[in-house]
Amino acid sequence: MKKRILILVLAGMFCFTACNQGADGPAEEPKTQEEEKKDPEEEKKDEEETEDEESGDTQSGDSQEQKTDEETEVPAEKVKINVYNSNDDATAFISNETEIEARTPEKVMEALADQGVVPSDVQVLHFEQSVVDGADTVLLDVNGAFASYVSSMGTTGEYYVIGSVCNTYLEAYGCEKIKITVENGTLESGHADYPGYMTMYQ
Repeated sequence: MKKRILILVLAGMFCFTACNQGADGPAEEPKTQEEEKKDPEEEKKDEEETEDEESGDTQSGDSQEQKTDEETEVPAEKVKINVYNSNDDATAFISNETEIEARTPEKVMEALADQGVVPSDVQVLHFEQSVVDGADTVLLDVNGAFASYVSSMGTTGEYYVIGSVCNTYLEAYGCEKIKITVENGTLESGHADYPGYMTMYQ
């Protein structure tokens, strides 16, 4: 009799345990190795796509900013100067107002060449503004082409060429005196030497 009761109790406990497992549902199956590997890769891919999108947005923003900067750039204003020359019969100085891209010694010399005052191969080697004896002065050093050109002219032509260069630079830079040298040496022609400072020619 005791054996039967023990068997019935064990059978009842077994049935109760089985019923509880069925009610809770089947246990979750563990993930396979492939699934475990797939998740980090997908996360990495998602992160890369997000970074690419953010990078694209940044580059687009940079392009727009650069375009805006270019659109707002203001072109440099040209400078007006008076270029001196002799009149047709070489009896007086005349001046012609002209525009140059910037007030630089080279651009002023180019304007003189454009007006036919000096040859186009005349170049500025050095330019300096200073105060000498209380007066604003200009030191203009040019290459040998200028001395060669002046030496090939008569006294009247030489006077108006040197005078035109002096007057143009003095007025362009608002100075009172100018000294012209040739490759750091004294300007010499077949008619005269020019060792010192000169003022406006009349």
